[in-house]
Formats: sequence, structure tokens, C-alpha cells
Amino acid sequence: MWLRSIMLLATTIDGKGNFRCPFFTGFWSNFTGHSLSLSGGCFAWLGSLLIFSAALGWLAGSMVERIRRMADGYGNYENMKGATVIVGYNRDHTHLMIENLIAGQDGDDKIVLLTKSSEAELAEGVYLVKAERLDALASLKRAAIRQANKVLVYAGSDAETFNTCLAIRELNETLHIAAFFDDRDTARRAAQIAGLEAIVSNASEALVRAAQDPGAGNILMALSAANVGATIYSAAVGGTVSTTALTAALANNDASLIALSGPGDSDYRFLPFPEHLHVGGSFYYLCSARLTANQISKGLGDVPVIV
Repeated sequence: MWLRSIMLLATTIDGKGNFRCPFFTGFWSNFTGHSLSLSGGCFAWLGSLLIFSAALGWLAGSMVERIRRMADGYGNYENMKGATVIVGYNRDHTHLMIENLIAGQDGDDKIVLLTKSSEAELAEGVYLVKAERLDALASLKRAAIRQANKVLVYAGSDAETFNTCLAIRELNETLHIAAFFDDRDTARRAAQIAGLEAIVSNASEALVRAAQDPGAGNILMALSAANVGATIYSAAVGGTVSTTALTAALANNDASLIALSGPGDSDYRFLPFPEHLHVGGSFYYLCSARLTANQISKGLGDVPVIV
């Protein structure tokens, strides 16, 4: 209908019954200084319209193909900044990890999953990157590792996890890496060599706690999940602060101080706490939601808090 209307507006019939295209023939004459016949003007216009339609169709097809490739895991997110990257896919655990990342309220709004699996089930909004190897530098670059905010590694074996962590460290020397290992010795070596936070299963310990103190096992599980009640959050101080003042500041926000670690320390201090936490030290608190830096620092005077 719209094409017919344009044709009617653009063409007229002269006194001899011939079709004229005054708009297009006039434009052509003014632009080139030469007259254009009736059929030449109309067919030139129709030709331009066909070329435009073909170009539009090619552009639309290219966009659809690009979107399809991204959905199939062949997109490139190398220029994405501040992403949270999950390396490795586990049907029983990955979706829970994503749920807890979102519930943790730590700015994990751009989640990228790098996987070898062809049957990965993704939550809405998660960016998919498929690769033959998780430790390939090209694949890690596509998964936004270079400018990522944090990365979680859950590969199929400890060896693959270790190699992947080393490859990640090649691309980003300061990125915080959390990686799961089955073997405690491998986890310890990986933490020392790759500078990462190694996580091992505490099922044995949790089982003993549940047997000796009924309910303790369930509480430990609940505390580790951000989407179930309260959980553990961390922050750091930009100056020396009294632990008494820190405890009070957290209590004012319905939070409880549970542990401290000094700058550069791998050990944690529980009650009784030292008198002061020095600049660069981290503290860990139990709360139903992550607190902002302003909420905590209100009771600490001029000491800044980094969350």
C-alpha cells in the first residue's frame, strides 16, 4: 500500500496520455544538467528502491546471524568491562552459583559463562561463550577475562582448574579468582602459585558438626548461601580502626562482626578480637543483606570503608 501511494504521488499523466515522473526527472535534470526520459526516471527510481531493499535485507540478515551466533556461544565479549565470569559448567551447581551471585548484591549484573558443554542451561541475561578448551587464552579473552571484576572456576578436574587459573592469571594479574578443587594439596599449591582463593569441599567437617551438634550442618549450609536468610559479607578499612567501634557500627545495622584478617594475612582472627584493625585489613560480618560503605563508616569517624 505504501509503495502504491509513493508511485501515485511521484507519477502523473500528461495530455497525450503518457506517464510522467516530474519529481524524479526534475531532480535528475537539476543534479546532472541532462534530461531524463519517462521510462528512465521511473526505472532509475525503481532500481534504487530495489537496491535499498536488498541492502536493508542484507543488514537485517547480518544482525540476525550475529545474534544467533552470540546465543549459540560464539560471540566475543573481549571489550566488556566489569564482568563476573564463570569458567566451567556443572548441571547441578552452575545455576545455583548464578542465583547466589545475583542475591549477593555485589554488582554482578554482567555474568559470562565459559563452557565446553553443548547442553548448558542458562538463566536469562547470562552471556554464553563456548570453547573446546577452558584454558585456551583466545577463549578466555572472548569471555571478558581481561577486564573482568571477578572469576569463578569450576572445571571438570583439578588439573583443568589449575591450568585454567594459570591461563587467567596470564591475562589479568590482579583479578580475584575463586576456584574449586577436590584435593586439598592441589588447592594449597594453586593458591600459592596463581594467587587465588581456593575452595575445597567441607562435607566431612560439616557432617561431623551435624552429628555432634544437631542443626549445625544446616546452619553452615544456610550461611554459605546468599539467597537463604543471612550470609557472610566482607569489607576492608582504609585506615586503622578500633574493633570495638567496628563491632558497634555493624550492630547499628543489624550485622555481627565474626572475623578479621590483617593486611596480607592468610589467617583469620575470631573472638576475642585484637584491639585494632589496621589499614588494608578486612573484616567479615553476618547480615541479611550487604551493607554499603556509608552505612558502616558512619560509626567509624573519618576511616573509609571499601566494600
